[in-house]
Amino acid sequence: MDSLKNITYWDAVGLINKVKNVVMNYSEWEIKVRDATNNEPWGASSTLMKEIAKGTYQYDSFNDIMNTIYSRLTECTDDKWRQCYKALQLLEYLIKNGSERVVSNCHENIYVIRALQKFIYVDPNGKDQGINGILNNINNKFKK
Repeated sequence: MDSLKNITYWDAVGLINKVKNVVMNYSEWEIKVRDATNNEPWGASSTLMKEIAKGTYQYDSFNDIMNTIYSRLTECTDDKWRQCYKALQLLEYLIKNGSERVVSNCHENIYVIRALQKFIYVDPNGKDQGINGILNNINNKFKK
């Protein structure tokens, strides 16, 4: 019973996600994309992103990867803004490092990405998460 006291919130979320993956019968690649685009406050590992990029070169895994990304992008709500943001980051990474098919697939599904232009999320403290990320990137470039 003492070992349960040492479980963090994110450990519990991870355990719930593992159960959900089994119950929903997600493929290996769907699980990887879902892991890379989860709601945790830190980004996906570069190792995981590289592995997903390699998966875009395989016919079967390509569809699982892209469909899961688009699914994440269409699920954007206030409580899932981070998943949406991470899905966009992963998509950008795949455009740069994945199969050429990623670019053509994005072009075919541009309506999913364009629908996000109207999405806004301001956290309870009044902080606009999207604009803050852009400003941080600009500030970091000026500091260098």
